[in-house]
Amino acid sequence: MPSDLVSLFVNAVKVEAQSLRERPMAEFVRAYLDGLSVKVVEDNTAPHFKGECGNLICIPAGFDPTLPAVALLAHMDTPRPTLHVNPVVTDTRISSDGTTALGVDNRAGTAVLMHVLRQHALSGAKANFIVVFSVGEELGLYGSKYVDLAPYNVKQCFVFDCSKRPGTYIQSCVGCSLYTATFIGKPSHAAVAPEKGVSAITMAAEAIRRIPQGRLSPTMTTNIGMIHGGTATNVVPAQCKLEGEVREYDKRVIEEHLAFLRETFQSVASEFGGAVEFQAQEDFAPFRLATDSDLIRMTDEILLSVGLKPNPIEYLGGSDANMLNGKGVPAVNLGIGAQNPHGDDEFILIEDLVKTEEIAFEIIKRVSGRT
Repeated sequence: MPSDLVSLFVNAVKVEAQSLRERPMAEFVRAYLDGLSVKVVEDNTAPHFKGECGNLICIPAGFDPTLPAVALLAHMDTPRPTLHVNPVVTDTRISSDGTTALGVDNRAGTAVLMHVLRQHALSGAKANFIVVFSVGEELGLYGSKYVDLAPYNVKQCFVFDCSKRPGTYIQSCVGCSLYTATFIGKPSHAAVAPEKGVSAITMAAEAIRRIPQGRLSPTMTTNIGMIHGGTATNVVPAQCKLEGEVREYDKRVIEEHLAFLRETFQSVASEFGGAVEFQAQEDFAPFRLATDSDLIRMTDEILLSVGLKPNPIEYLGGSDANMLNGKGVPAVNLGIGAQNPHGDDEFILIEDLVKTEEIAFEIIKRVSGRT
């Protein structure tokens, strides 16, 4: 059993650092790399999203920004608390005791890249790569949205964040647009004069009834995730706000569905004698990496070199790879075996943790010219 890597992962999951509160994890990373020939820079992205800290950019000794470079990424935040996690380590896997999330998303990727950085620094080898520990990924890909990789001449990115087992990687991924629909009615006393009011909640309920939700096609999903409305039980509610999302591989299809939602909501509001304010914006763009692209060819070669069969997939969940591809930097999201993410039954096989590290080392070897 690779005790150093397992111990690092176990200690990392115990660090409480949910989205936009990643400072403890950032300090954990700094402490682990302290004294090594790795420069750790915190960027100035935090004010953009009111976070505790920015992304950490780790630069090994000998890095040359005048030469093409690759970036390896993992995010520091977890979607759920891990403060009271009790990791259970067996000969084959690491899990929680079933009462909390393990934090395997994305402490697995973070621990692997921390360990790789340390081993690389201790070896004294030279390779033109950086490691980025991003923030706010779970809430909205905030860190990757604002990170600036241009000063480091990054030409390709490898994101260590896919829950599939090593060998699988995300070659194409949906984009996501968010929308809000605020129904505006007319307030009135709900007992004395209910007929004088127009219920915004009733309008919203009818609007929800008229639209499809869930999986609309093999490539498209839509969901209303939040509803806010009303002020008191004895007041006909004057406002009700719906918040939802639409995901698809084709931006045109997303726009068409948003137009359908807008028209449907406006029709409902008109029928009730109310109004609706509809707003939509892209959360992250879809991406599709060409099979003959340099990044996909390199990914396949790397996976084969560590004894894995490359398995490119399409995926419905966004990641930092979406933001990076949207910014024009080719990025692939690699499977690391973080299984059942976000649940109390999260786990990772130790062999997957080890294989993920092999993949990271192989990327670095290729950047250094050693194959």
